[in-house]
Amino acid sequence: MFVIIATVNPKNGRLRKSPDIISRGFVYLRESQELLQQARIIIKKTIEDSAKGQQPVNFDFVKNNVTDAVARFLFEKTNKRPIVIPVVLGV
Repeated sequence: MFVIIATVNPKNGRLRKSPDIISRGFVYLRESQELLQQARIIIKKTIEDSAKGQQPVNFDFVKNNVTDAVARFLFEKTNKRPIVIPVVLGV
């Protein structure tokens, strides 16, 4: 399981801070710091690109795009398919 927690400004669709990542039963986090950094970059880019131009931000659309992008990235890097659960909060 790979859980992504991201807080987004609903007015402009930008992240308020770096997304938090929780991984259970997928990779050992301490040994996979570079993988997590790359995932954070993909998450940030996907959220901001998906939310660009939306007034108000469609969070379901953003979550679906994040799930697809992160699942594809993790499969390319690890050949594993964890359950990707994005939690995108408008704050």
